[in-house]
Amino acid sequence: MGEVFIVGQLPTAAQYNQLRAAVGWGVYEEAVIERALPNTLYCLCAFVDEELVGMARVIGDGGMVYYIQDVIVLPAYQRQGIGTRMMDRLMDYIRIHASHNTIIGLMAACGKEPFYEKYGLTRRPTKRLGAGMTIFWD
Repeated sequence: MGEVFIVGQLPTAAQYNQLRAAVGWGVYEEAVIERALPNTLYCLCAFVDEELVGMARVIGDGGMVYYIQDVIVLPAYQRQGIGTRMMDRLMDYIRIHASHNTIIGLMAACGKEPFYEKYGLTRRPTKRLGAGMTIFWD
């Protein structure tokens, strides 16, 4: 594997869909991606040589709520520290911008919860916090 470079930038719509498809997630119409991604607060892309091998981003309102979204590493590059490097940088961004009582959330892919627990995120439900809930709009 070549050297991994992590840069603060958005992927193209095609790159975004390629990453999502590679990990078995649904893809979006490119027009939707092109409208949505620029609203991202902070985005990182991981490259090996010229190949995009991963991405991660923070979305939210910029003060009270931050949501970690699209932490993706291509399967061939997983377990090599790329996801950890990107999460470290996302958490640094949040640490700089968050205030008292800021909520930080994410939806972990099944089996990935231990990775996020290292960053202080809590599985739900707990006795104090109800279940996280989701709807995927059809």
